[in-house]
Amino acid sequence: MSGSLPVEADPAELIDTEAALLNALPRLAAGGPWALDTEFMRVDTYYPRLCLLQIATPALAVCIDPLAVRDLSPLDEALRDPAFPKLMHAARQDLEALSVHGNHRVSPVRDTQIAASLLGLPEQVGYAWLVEHFHGIVLDKSQTRTDWAQRPLTEAQRRYATQDVVHLLSLWQVLEASLRAEGKWDWFEEECEQLKVEEAGPPWLRLKGLSQCEGSALSIAQRLCLWREEQARASNRPRTWILRDETLIALARARQRSLTELSRLPGAAPGTVRRYGETLLALCETAAREAPLAMPDVMPRLSPEQAAAVVQLQERVKACAEAHKIGVTVLATRRDLERVVCGLPVPKLSTGWRSQILTLG
Repeated sequence: MSGSLPVEADPAELIDTEAALLNALPRLAAGGPWALDTEFMRVDTYYPRLCLLQIATPALAVCIDPLAVRDLSPLDEALRDPAFPKLMHAARQDLEALSVHGNHRVSPVRDTQIAASLLGLPEQVGYAWLVEHFHGIVLDKSQTRTDWAQRPLTEAQRRYATQDVVHLLSLWQVLEASLRAEGKWDWFEEECEQLKVEEAGPPWLRLKGLSQCEGSALSIAQRLCLWREEQARASNRPRTWILRDETLIALARARQRSLTELSRLPGAAPGTVRRYGETLLALCETAAREAPLAMPDVMPRLSPEQAAAVVQLQERVKACAEAHKIGVTVLATRRDLERVVCGLPVPKLSTGWRSQILTLG
């Protein structure tokens, strides 16, 4: 909407003591859905560090400081209470941050990004875009890269955090009405039910350059990834701080035999060689004698016939998506279709609402 002006929300009530949290809970539970968001940091840690939890109801908005209120367990019953739908936008990372912080579970979740995708709005649409699109309000973005672990929080930070929840309530009214009017409410509920903190699978599946490895090099790369993941979790540091991807791949392929050779690998930091060098060399020597670990449902290289089949399926998916006014990749991604033509399972296409409107056989 052109001509929109920035609108600032009043900063929410700051909850920074256990007593204040206990005082706020009855007021938060007084009625209506909860709009929920978090601010977390993940720059120098393996796990997300929860720095702020924002909740808004039709009558109240609060910012709960988990760095001051260490025990958020009084919130847990309400977070799981089905009487309070939890309105969130792009909820997965927020759910992970809450889970890691204290195993806090949230239910039921109503994700406005999922709702927008089922209504034909831009895929992976941002919260700020929705607020401007539906309400003509341009949100303040000045704190996008702020340090949420700093204390005390500034008024600008609190205003920014507050705006991330106060508009969710009115957005939800519009989106819910549209989902029900278009007969997509059941689809939406099904998608939200799939929201959970997902197991990422074997760590080597995220390794850039793994396709360069085969045989003993693949075996070494896999074991190095497992070792790196254990170290990153134990120290709560980013995995690339332990061993960079490019160094890991080069180590797996080149089979270094000395610390001097190891130090010459791309991206090999002196601290890494000093701290882990002997361990890495020993691990490589052992892994080279072992068979590669199983690769779950690895995609083979497509033949020309399979590539052509994927293109045909994409056209079918596009037509179906346009007919139902939803995003194409919401219905099926190219990766999904490649798995279909290779005979690999794609559960989301064989069950649920997608299987009812899309036929690929």
